[in-house]
Amino acid sequence: MLHVRNDWKKTVSAALLAGLLLPASLAGAAASPETGAAASIAGNTAGGPESAAVLNDSAKPEAGQAAPTAAKKKKVLVIGLDGTRPDALQAANAVNLDALAVNGAYSWTTKANSNYTWSATGWSTLHTGVWYQKHGVKDNTWAGSKFGQYPSLMKRAELYNPALSTASIVHWGPINDKLVEGIDLEKTVATDAEVVSDTVSLLKTGNPDFLFLHFDDIDHAGHTYGFSPKVSQYTKAIEGVDAQIGTILDAVKARSTYAQEDWLILVSTDHGGKGTSHGGSSSEETTIFLIASGESTVKGQLTGATYQADVLVTALKHLGVPVNSSWNLDGRAVGLIQ
Repeated sequence: MLHVRNDWKKTVSAALLAGLLLPASLAGAAASPETGAAASIAGNTAGGPESAAVLNDSAKPEAGQAAPTAAKKKKVLVIGLDGTRPDALQAANAVNLDALAVNGAYSWTTKANSNYTWSATGWSTLHTGVWYQKHGVKDNTWAGSKFGQYPSLMKRAELYNPALSTASIVHWGPINDKLVEGIDLEKTVATDAEVVSDTVSLLKTGNPDFLFLHFDDIDHAGHTYGFSPKVSQYTKAIEGVDAQIGTILDAVKARSTYAQEDWLILVSTDHGGKGTSHGGSSSEETTIFLIASGESTVKGQLTGATYQADVLVTALKHLGVPVNSSWNLDGRAVGLIQ
C-alpha cells in the first residue's frame, strides 16, 4: 500500500532544495514573527542607516577568520531488524552494523517489554515510546491498541513540523496497516530486497527527513531454524540483511546534499527469541540491542540502562521535536551528544 499525503509538501520540498526557504531544522526553530520584527526594528533604531551599518559590520568575520558555516540538516534513519538477538548479531560477520556501532553509541543489553514479546507489541513500544501497559498491544491481533492516546512518534513529529518528509517502508504490513499513520509515505513490500530497492530509490529521488525501515528475514530464519548465535542459518540471515543495510548506507552517502546533512542512524529490534519462538518473558526474548550512529552521537558502549521505548524518542530529539510531558512517554533520548 502506498499513501502520499498533501501535494503542497512537494512544493515546499522543491522550494527548500532551491534555497527559497530556510528549513526549520537549520534555523533551530521556525523564526517567529516577533524575531523578524526585532530584526527590522534593529535596522531602524536611532541613528538610521549608520546604526544598521554598525550592526552589519559586527556580523562580519575578522580578517583571517573563516565565515560561520550553516548548521547541517538533521535527518533520521531508523532500521528495524525483526527478531534479532544481540548475542547473535555480535556472533555474525555483520560488517556494516559493526561499523555503525564503532562510529556511534550502542548497547547489547537493551530491554524490550517485560512480557508479550510479540512483533506487534515490540514495534508498538518502539514507535510510541511507551510500554504495552499504556499502548495496549499484547499480541499480534493488535486488540486493545490505544494509538489515539499513544500514536507513533513519527506522527507526532509530522504534527509538530509538517514540512518534515516522513516515510515508513516495511516488509511486515501490519506495522503500516495498524500502527503508523499521519505520515507522508507508507509502503509495504513483499521482500527485504524490495525494502532496499525502494529505500535507495527514495534516497536518490526524494528528500526524506525521518525514515523507518523494517526487515523481516532474520525473524523468518529464527522461526525456521532457531533464534540462537549457535544456529548458522540464523547468523547467516543477519549477515544477509547486514549486506542490504550496506547498500542503503551507500545510498545515504551518495546523496548530493550529504555533506550538508547530519544523519542519525538508529538500529534496533522488536524482540529476541528462544528455540524457534518468542512471546514470553525470558531474557533471550526480552534482551535486545540499540545502535545510535552518526556525528551527533557519543561514541562507545552505553553504560546506563537503555530501553526499546527510547528509540524514537531519541529520533525526536535529533530532529528538534520537543517532547510534551502530557504525552506520558516511558522512553527518553539516549546516545546523543546534546
